[in-house]
Amino acid sequence: MNKAFYLALLFSTSFQCFADSVYIGIDYVLTDIELVDQSAKPKSTAVRIGASNNNMAFEAQYLKANSTDNIYRIEFDLEQSIALYFVMQSDIQNGFGLDVSLGYAKTDIIVSGPQETFNGTDQYSGFSWGVAIHQQLPYFERAQVKLGYQSFYKDSDLEITAISLGFTYQF
Repeated sequence: MNKAFYLALLFSTSFQCFADSVYIGIDYVLTDIELVDQSAKPKSTAVRIGASNNNMAFEAQYLKANSTDNIYRIEFDLEQSIALYFVMQSDIQNGFGLDVSLGYAKTDIIVSGPQETFNGTDQYSGFSWGVAIHQQLPYFERAQVKLGYQSFYKDSDLEITAISLGFTYQF
């Protein structure tokens, strides 16, 4: 594992002494790696751990790919992504809430294909953001279903985004 992930985990767990609630979540993620008007869509799983206080939270996220996808016989595999977010949370109204996340993500992509193409691992890191809507489950107020959108990385040639559907439990 990476030192940044351990630092993020330590930071989010040390924040829990000031937290109203601590939460953990698991998401199914449909990633979109867009490269020069072409897209690869590997599927992934994400685990989120966070601590919340007064509608603000710090969240650590680890994403691992479940599959690969290709563009012109070149396979793209989102090997992993590690992120740390500051999350602004709305008040819960009629069971619904909205989260806006701002932070930093480090994403590793493995590219493989024919010999004449690039083969190797690239790492993309920088500003990351997301927005999610969640709904409490009836009769089980500590559990929520979450639908979200995240932007992991963007520059003039490459954009890495994701749509996620997941489950969150607050302790």
